[in-house]
Amino acid sequence: MDAIVQRGLLTATEPGEFVYWLDWQHDGYRYDPRSTDLPGRPSRPGKGTCHNDDHYLHLTDDLRLGTFGHPWEQTLTAWGPSLLAAVEAELTNLLGEPVRRRGCRRPGST
Repeated sequence: MDAIVQRGLLTATEPGEFVYWLDWQHDGYRYDPRSTDLPGRPSRPGKGTCHNDDHYLHLTDDLRLGTFGHPWEQTLTAWGPSLLAAVEAELTNLLGEPVRRRGCRRPGST
């Protein structure tokens, strides 16, 4: 799941745009998805996308896209048209059909 979200963030963000990784009980990080996890570059900060004990967020500074992992619900919320386009099919294959969809209009829907 983490690899899917990281690929999606890389696809959905603009070059030079930072992503913020937040965990309510630990230090947060700001990173450029294009500058981490590459040979000679630092590892991506943070622990992941969804964890058993903590709420995790990946988001842009303008909040136009991101993810929210909820440990007790065992759900992952993703938002933003460009991120959804990049991750929806793979996450559905991995996790099954979404528990809920709210606040978005899908192409072709009325």
